[in-house]
Amino acid sequence: MDSKIKRIVILLCVLTGITVIGIVVLSNMDSLTRKKTPSVSTVTSEVVSVEKEESLQLGNDLDAWKKDASFFDKEADTLAARILDDMSTLSVKAVSVEKDIRVRILDYEGELQTGEAFKIAVANEKTPNMFENYTDSDKDGVITIDKLTPGTYEVTLQPIEGYTIPSKPTEVVVKAKVEYSFIEDIALMFKEKSEAEVRLEDTMTVGADTYADKKQNASFAKDNYVYGIDVSEKNTVTDWKRVYDSGIRFVMIRAGYRGSISGDIVVDKLFLQNATLANRAGLDVGVYFFSQAVNEKEAVEEASAVYELCKEKNICYPICIRIDQAGGLGRADALDKETRTKVAEAFMETIKGFGYDPCVYASSNWLKTNIDMKKLSSYKIWMAQFNAKPVDDIYYDMWQYSSKGKVPGVEGEVYLSKSFIEN
Repeated sequence: MDSKIKRIVILLCVLTGITVIGIVVLSNMDSLTRKKTPSVSTVTSEVVSVEKEESLQLGNDLDAWKKDASFFDKEADTLAARILDDMSTLSVKAVSVEKDIRVRILDYEGELQTGEAFKIAVANEKTPNMFENYTDSDKDGVITIDKLTPGTYEVTLQPIEGYTIPSKPTEVVVKAKVEYSFIEDIALMFKEKSEAEVRLEDTMTVGADTYADKKQNASFAKDNYVYGIDVSEKNTVTDWKRVYDSGIRFVMIRAGYRGSISGDIVVDKLFLQNATLANRAGLDVGVYFFSQAVNEKEAVEEASAVYELCKEKNICYPICIRIDQAGGLGRADALDKETRTKVAEAFMETIKGFGYDPCVYASSNWLKTNIDMKKLSSYKIWMAQFNAKPVDDIYYDMWQYSSKGKVPGVEGEVYLSKSFIEN
């Protein structure tokens, strides 16, 4: 519901309530007055006290409200007026990730105030009298400003009819370099995609398919290794208890992905459901995010998105950045080794700061040719290689060994992994 309509509806409800209470009181005034009048048998003895009581009684003049000029005055100090004032009060939040400011205009409930072309003035503390004006042209309650010089800035929301704006500017420090810490308004970057957009944007592929054995190993739970599967919204899990009873002991669940073309962050539609049900079935849960970050800033955004989704879930297995190719058409496919390694480090250091075990996922060939493994030696490695025997020139903690697994409780084929992590 539009915020203006919501305010009007609430105000009308309040006024209606006040009117009903007034009618009830007025309609019962006679009976209330009669209760205060003594009986005939006691008139003589109580006449003095009755006169005194009636002289103190309130509400005898039932037309008094007509003489009160402020009775229906919205600006008067009435309950309805106070509620209306509260509902029209705005607040401003501003954060910086790297040489930028993202401003949020919030309503009285702390939600984004949409539907208005808000204007803000932004000034650097060094030049307070020189400011730039920005407008929320798309009326989504968010204004993003890029390419700013690091320093302290003041953000002032300009007056707008029908709203009460903050009396003081909002101060924000524009960072020179991204920090490996949580971006508090990361949820603003979550985007929903249509089915057509998903087909273009969700281009997660597994490079190991290119070098896979013609006949893959689809068996599991035949030895003492710890076996697991990985799932996303592309998989259909019909019974998580059957998955556990089959011998599977952990699951890596996709939290989301970054669009290969737009760069938007998209939440996997089944992540929350999968994480909850897998935990309930007794499985250890880990998480991965399919990255298309092209720099450290975007890697921290992706890590923050994962934390936002995982912070209330029981995650005891690693959280991985899945940094494999995107069919050769992804926005990050052409990154050089140094940049891609920095992206992986930024993601994993941020995840580590949240208290989770960080990890990087890619095919064995991708790990050897597109990432500087020496710089990632202190992190967990989840390697994909669909051969009977894994490579012996890469250290890894989990081995995704098949894309042809058949697991009870899961429709169709599912990826299988072995874990060498000691819990």
